[in-house]
Order: sequence, then structure tokens, then C-alpha cells
Amino acid sequence: MAYKKQEQNKQETTQKEKCCEENKEQCNCKHEHDEKCKCENKECHCHDEKNKDNECESEECKCQDNKVNLADEYLNMARIIQADFDNYRKRSIESIKQAKRDGMISAIEVILPCLDVFKKAKQMIKDDTDKKGIEMVENEINNSLKTLGVEKIDTQNAKFDPNLHHALSIVEDKTKPDNIIVEEYQAGYKLGDKVIKYSQVIVNKLKEEK
Repeated sequence: MAYKKQEQNKQETTQKEKCCEENKEQCNCKHEHDEKCKCENKECHCHDEKNKDNECESEECKCQDNKVNLADEYLNMARIIQADFDNYRKRSIESIKQAKRDGMISAIEVILPCLDVFKKAKQMIKDDTDKKGIEMVENEINNSLKTLGVEKIDTQNAKFDPNLHHALSIVEDKTKPDNIIVEEYQAGYKLGDKVIKYSQVIVNKLKEEK
């Protein structure tokens, strides 16, 4: 009986050695015939029955470190995707606002010439009743434009500003300051900081004395 037991143990040991030899490329752990041996992200099949948890307990094995690094990599990737999405959302909102603003400006540019016509009509009409009717329509249009945020560019006693005004001609009047607007030929308008239509004006320009 003892001889049979010894032979059985010898056969089991030989079988384990053969198994480990066959899985040598898969198992990178340094110790030999470790019943808890597992390798870097590869399973050692030497002792499946005693390692059902599929974990490597070798001190030199980097399995857990690899898992942590992989988790950090996925987390960073998720953060990058989230940041890209936030930027895309902000750009989309800004694009919608700009499209709305451009559409509003296009509509206002169609209306503004009507105000120039009203101004000329008032100069031609002599009847006060007819002139008052035209002024009522003109005022209503101006109030509607103010509601949209459109402002008339000020030219009365204002200095000429090339960012707001367009000089049609120049006069020399020594009784008035230099570079002052003496007459508005056509009104100008702006929406916020954006000029929709430049004021067309006549500017006083004094000659430099020698």
C-alpha cells in the first residue's frame, strides 16, 4: 500500500511539472509549482481547481497595477469626452445666438430705408395734418426698433467718428468747432456695438493756421 501511495504521489508530481512546463509561456511568475500562481493578465492553468478566483498573489506580478492604470486611462478618456461635449454645447448655443442676431439684422436693414423715405416726405408735405400722420407712423417704427435693441446713432453737436459716421462732404465754418457734425443727411443705426447703418453727415473742418 505504501508503495502504491508513493507511486501515486510521484505521478501527480510529474503531472504538475509537465503542466507547468506546457504553460511556461503563459506564467511569468518567478516561483515554481506555486499552487496560487497566476501571471500578468494571463491565467496559469496549472492548478485551476485551487484558483477559481483567478487572482495572482505573486509579489512581483503587476496585474493589480495594470488594472489601476487601465481604470485611470478610462477615467481620463471620459473626462476628455465630457470636456469636448461641453465645448460643443457652448459653440452650438453661441452659433444659435449669432444666427438669430444675423437674421434680425437682415430684417432691420430692410426696414431702415423706410425711415429715410418718411424724412423726405415730411420735407415735401406742407399740410400739417398729413405731416402729423406720417410722423405717427415714423414714431411707431422707431419704437419697434427700440424694442429690438436698435438705437439711432447720435449726430447732433457730435464729433465726427469714422466708426459711426460716413462723411459725405466737408465745410469750413469758423463759428463752429473743428471736426464737428454740422448736418445729418441720413440717419445711422446700431444694434448693441454693431453698426447696422452708418450715419451720412457733413463735417466742419477748419484749416490749420500757418
